Amino acid sequence: SAALAAAQAATQTPSPAAPSGPPLSAGEKDALRVAVSSCWNVGSLSTEALGTTVVVTVTMTEDARPVNASIRMTGFSGGSEGAARQAFEAARRAIIRCGANGFALPVEKFDQWREIEMTFNPESMRIR
Repeated sequence: SAALAAAQAATQTPSPAAPSGPPLSAGEKDALRVAVSSCWNVGSLSTEALGTTVVVTVTMTEDARPVNASIRMTGFSGGSEGAARQAFEAARRAIIRCGANGFALPVEKFDQWREIEMTFNPESMRIR
């Protein structure tokens, strides 16, 4: 499916202090992307929302679960605000649904993934 299209990934921690520990490997980022993509249902999106890319930031707990209240849209492109809101809600549901039991993230790299930025594009998806 388009949600599983090839994607690039990089880890970002917005705090001023540089994260400690090794960065997530490409394989670890890819596993997270595939996990979230598997719960990302774009079938109900409008044509405009399908053409809208949303950037979503989420804070994670140490057991690799998303803090649901922290999930926020931090940017969008390619569509109206209404289309972006619709695309964001689909992305938010995917993060909550797939993160309910925790993601397969290495605990020793928690500083690297305590806050994750994900770019949801119906044509590809990136993890930063």
